[in-house]
Amino acid sequence: MASIMSLPSVAQDVPPLVKQLNNGNWLPQAEAEALRDELFYQRAIHAYVTMIPAMNTIGMRDGSEVAFGKGYNVLPIWKSRMDSRAWIPTPNGDVIYSLTFLDLKDAGPLVVAAPPNVIGMFTDLFQRTITDVGLIGPDRARGGLYLLLPPDYDGKIPQGYFAFRSQTNNVMLFFRTVMGKGATAPDPKQAVEMAEQTRIYPLWASEKDVKPMQFPDGSGKRVNMMYPIDNAFWTKLKAFVDYEPVSAIDPELRGVLASIGIVKGQPFNPTTKQQELLKKAVETAPKMILANRQLGRPDDRNLYYKDRQYENVWAGATSEWLQDSYLDVDQRAGFFQIAFSSAPAMVMHTLGAGSKYPTARKDANGEFLNGSNSYRLRLPPNAPAALFWAVTLYNITDGTMVETAQLMPSINSLNEAIAKNTDGSIELWFGPSKPANVADTNFIQTVPNRNFIATVRLYGTGVSFFDQSWKPDDVVKVN
Repeated sequence: MASIMSLPSVAQDVPPLVKQLNNGNWLPQAEAEALRDELFYQRAIHAYVTMIPAMNTIGMRDGSEVAFGKGYNVLPIWKSRMDSRAWIPTPNGDVIYSLTFLDLKDAGPLVVAAPPNVIGMFTDLFQRTITDVGLIGPDRARGGLYLLLPPDYDGKIPQGYFAFRSQTNNVMLFFRTVMGKGATAPDPKQAVEMAEQTRIYPLWASEKDVKPMQFPDGSGKRVNMMYPIDNAFWTKLKAFVDYEPVSAIDPELRGVLASIGIVKGQPFNPTTKQQELLKKAVETAPKMILANRQLGRPDDRNLYYKDRQYENVWAGATSEWLQDSYLDVDQRAGFFQIAFSSAPAMVMHTLGAGSKYPTARKDANGEFLNGSNSYRLRLPPNAPAALFWAVTLYNITDGTMVETAQLMPSINSLNEAIAKNTDGSIELWFGPSKPANVADTNFIQTVPNRNFIATVRLYGTGVSFFDQSWKPDDVVKVN
């Protein structure tokens, strides 16, 4: 019998992970707890970045309901245009907004009688487009009856409707109607009258039981429709998860949410330490998104032109944020930090019907736009915008309008008083004070010591935009 001394020695080579992970032993308790907390924090960051499209919409819905009430028959309209007193991501004060949120779980299938010539869409609460409405939609700007079905609807679908099923119980209705031209300012009258033709009612309700429409006026009111910046972000997210069907969120993302304690139908009771980590995440994640926007993409897909600073906020992706081989989660997060609504009409190269939004965050020298400076923007003649063009200034952090005594930080072609050069080009000026000899109609005031972005809107985009024979000049610093 061999002695113990004659047994072969233990091999010195070990598997790589044995060597890497504490020589094959459990971690010290304190280190294990610290790493678990770090993973919790990273998952919270991931949850914020991936859920910002939904939280963006939830902020708008909750703010609207506080200001105007709720119900399928309540359709707020900004009847004298939306200005900087409305805190909402990148609003367009150059059209009349009709914006509301419909609860298909509460009301059941809803019919929306859309007026003609609407530029709009329905999206689910995750801002996945259900359908465009208007020229790019199935009604082709003639108006029509849209039938919105809940995710779990299994009943009959009657004929005569443009019928669509939502992936969430909550649906956003977002209509824009175009104002008429005016001698000194756009005329909103016809656009408001058109918007007020909208009718919304439950599919199976009799006429006598349908609630009459209400059209509260949002203009001139301070309305906060932004998503939360504190731990209310997580409690509202939990409410969203509980209310919506399981199918509204893919299983992997549900797993991320579960890892921070957000599970449908189960209590959400983070520990004191976890509450601190959630607070840290909700403060850090938006900075990370902002940093990505600030530093730009290495592939330059976000640039519209080779010789201009203007950016495409979709970065060449589809309206669903699909690049050739992946879902562009960073670009999507950057968009929904400052904007809402992403529909095919905004992305497709549709002649004379869609819309485009070249956006400048830097001047011609590649320096970030700053409200302490004065700038000039020249738009060449014959802008390819069959409906109208507009230029609006926004805060970089959340896409709210730059707010000064001017209140409306936007200029559009519907104002016939805008000063033009002899060749038909137009010069617009931005700065803390209006330069001498610049017309009031051509000036937008800025906030000193605060960065801003300038967005050019082209509605009814023409071919010269797509072949780039027409391009807005870069924003030029003049002092």
